[in-house]
Formats: sequence, C-alpha cells, structure tokens
Amino acid sequence: MINKISLFALMSLLLLSLFVVGCTGEATSTREPDALVVFAATSDVGLGSARIPLNIQMIDGTRIDDAADRLQVTYSLPGSDETRVVSDLKWRAWPIRGGIYTATMTFDRVGLWSIKVRMPDDDSILPAASGVLVKSATEAPDIGDDAPLTPTKTIPVDGDLRAITSAPEPDPDLYAISFDDAVAAGKPVVISFSTPAYCQSGTCGPQTDVLSKLAERYKGRASFIHVEIFDNPAEMLASGDPSLGIEAPVIQTWGFHTEPWTFVVDSSGIVAGRFESFATLDEIEEYLIPILERS
Repeated sequence: MINKISLFALMSLLLLSLFVVGCTGEATSTREPDALVVFAATSDVGLGSARIPLNIQMIDGTRIDDAADRLQVTYSLPGSDETRVVSDLKWRAWPIRGGIYTATMTFDRVGLWSIKVRMPDDDSILPAASGVLVKSATEAPDIGDDAPLTPTKTIPVDGDLRAITSAPEPDPDLYAISFDDAVAAGKPVVISFSTPAYCQSGTCGPQTDVLSKLAERYKGRASFIHVEIFDNPAEMLASGDPSLGIEAPVIQTWGFHTEPWTFVVDSSGIVAGRFESFATLDEIEEYLIPILERS
C-alpha cells in the first residue's frame, strides 16, 4: 500500500489545474480568447449514468460562470454517429470564488467518450472538446452498490479530535458515530473523505464545512461523517512534514485515488449519491432529500 502523501498529490494533479484557475482566474495562455476549453474533472466512471463535473472557460483562462443557458454540451463514443445532448447542465457556485458545471451522462459502452461544448449564440467562439474514460465498472462504489460497511474513527476517549482529523476546527458532530454503526441504525448517511489541511485541490475544508451545515440542518434525520484521508494527522501536524502521512486503510476499501469524495447512502446501506471533487450543499441535498422523504 502506498503510504505517503504523494499518492493524493499525484492522483489529484489533473484536478489541481481546475481549481487553481477557477479560484485565481489568472490566464496562463498567450492565445486570443476566441475559443472555449473544457476539462472533465473525474477519474472513475463506469457504465450507466454518472455525474460529470466540467470546468468550462475561455482558452485564455477567463471564467464563464453561471452560463449554463448559453452552453450546449454533447457527448459521444468515438467512431459513433450518435451524439447525445446533456439536458441538465448546472452551474455549481463554490462557497469561495469560482465554481464548476455538472452534467449527468449515460454511458453504455466502454471506451474513451468525447465531450464537446459550444456556445450556440456566438459563432465567433470556437467549441471545445475533452474526453472521459468509461470502464466496465467503477473502482469506488457506484450508485446502486452496497456501501462498504467500514468502521470509521470517532471521538477519542480524551476528546482530542486532532488525533483523527486534520481539520483546523473539527466539528464533533462529524465524528460522533462510526459509518458501520450509522448504517446499522437505519438512517441515511452522508460520508465525506478528505484531508482539510493537506488537500491538493484546496476544497476539502469547504467540503467539511458543507457537511457541518447539512448535519445541523438535518440533525436527527441522517448521520453525517467526515473521514480523514490520513491515519496519522496529529503526527503530520506536529512535525510540519506532510510526507509522513500514512494513508488510512479505509481508503483502500472504498477504492478511490483522488479527494475529496462524498457519498449519500440510503437507510438500507445502498449508495444513492456519488460526488468526486467538491460538491455543493444544494447538490448533495438533491440526492439526500428524496431519501429522507422515503424514510
């Protein structure tokens, strides 16, 4: 097992470019802003329907925020004449500057699918293309799968939350119950895996903040759990040396290689929502509320 912080540094490299540009808005290209660019910020897609986060901007780095009504997103398998149109493109504003678009795409063949974005109301702007690799099955649990009934760390006997999380100001409510016990209790669970102090994308802190807000809003109706990516956050923080980080064994069980990841699990232990990279409060609620209404 890879036991150094470099695991997530390497696997999050592709996502990092998205967040740096999204948060700073700095241009890194000398080309004229006459074309779109698109990047699918996802690494684990299987057959069936999937949430695809899309970073869409101008080629010079200029952001195109909250413009879903001006953009057309299509996708297709290379070599196929069939083009599918995304019908639910949404802008997701982050609690800090910037945001991302999300789209639901349905894949029925394994391979490298093409994603294209154009702005129909402005023919002077060249369209953009990207791709997403679709596998026969995902590595991390997919929607409809049984969630791994793993134990997760809870508040230590001495109450020192810094022993189990790198969050600067840990919320005790997010460590009140182990995931396996939460599922056994028969209530929905939202579980988020991240490392707030060492997140390569810079969104893990905001993600745990979202989790805390949800925990307050739906207290008693569902469980909300944060899982630290590293097994020894106190040692890392005390030494100031992130290379000492040891990957928590639970990460191997859940099977992902980037962070943050968040899952909505229903009262039967079935994955109902799945989010790679940052997910807004509203987006998580879109999957959580229907479960609560059925409970």
